[in-house]
Amino acid sequence: MKKSPKFSSVLFLSMLLLPSYNLLAQNSSFRIKVKSGLQNTPPYLVKYYNSNNWEKFYADILKFDYDPKYEYDIKVAKHKEGPNSIYALTKTFAKSLSEKTDVATWEISDSYVNAQRLGKLKCLQIKTDKKNKWEYLNTPIRGFDFQEGYRYRIRVKQTKQKDTDTIDYSLVEIISKERTNELPSVAAFLARFKWNLLQLNGKDVTDSKASIGFDAKNGTIAGTTGCNNFWGNFSITGNQISFPHLASTMRACNGANIENDFFQIFEQKQIQFDIAEQTLNLYIDRKLIMIFGLERE
Repeated sequence: MKKSPKFSSVLFLSMLLLPSYNLLAQNSSFRIKVKSGLQNTPPYLVKYYNSNNWEKFYADILKFDYDPKYEYDIKVAKHKEGPNSIYALTKTFAKSLSEKTDVATWEISDSYVNAQRLGKLKCLQIKTDKKNKWEYLNTPIRGFDFQEGYRYRIRVKQTKQKDTDTIDYSLVEIISKERTNELPSVAAFLARFKWNLLQLNGKDVTDSKASIGFDAKNGTIAGTTGCNNFWGNFSITGNQISFPHLASTMRACNGANIENDFFQIFEQKQIQFDIAEQTLNLYIDRKLIMIFGLERE
């Protein structure tokens, strides 16, 4: 059967258009924002025009001379060469630098701490490259979902707001995230009870009403000296227990009280302990200095 001239024309036109269609499919361009402060690229951290979150872009971008001090708004062309995609910069819409912006690398400790001088809970403990000591941070880091029990190393962008001393912190990238050792099983036993202070430096102090409670999941303590409430963290290594980052209320304590002696012991770094039947016993230099008795519900 003979094909009609009309059908042949349509077929010929389709064959002419097919290569052009494939060529368009192989090539495209898109606009992205590229985040500042990245130490090694690729991957870049980018935002597409319809995206609210930063995403990783693993390919190299030809002709793009990235400087971590700047944030970019660029147009990128994608070209297909065989099985590979090639990306190249075609236009830079904006390249912005804030003179009051800095990027730093921080180490984040594995648990929240209590800053005595701030009088607040839920502070992060950070160590910067510039200062080799732990410091408190009670300001949130935007984009950073901190999980207790993990030690982090992160890069943070610090932006000082104009005409103020306020600094805004935002996460650039998580360099590493490592789980730290969990508290030993004895902590779970301590957490089952409230522990009332029975003896301090060899003296009966039952009437003081001092007590302590343990939270094994979060590695924290809370209690009372009989006058002021206190809280903080605890850690156990072998037969040693310590109570770093203690904080307390500041009520004036009238009359005789045990508070000074109580805190003087708890602030020691080398405290040994054991659990004998229904008592928690604390020692310094092998000398018994505190006895707590468990309170059953």
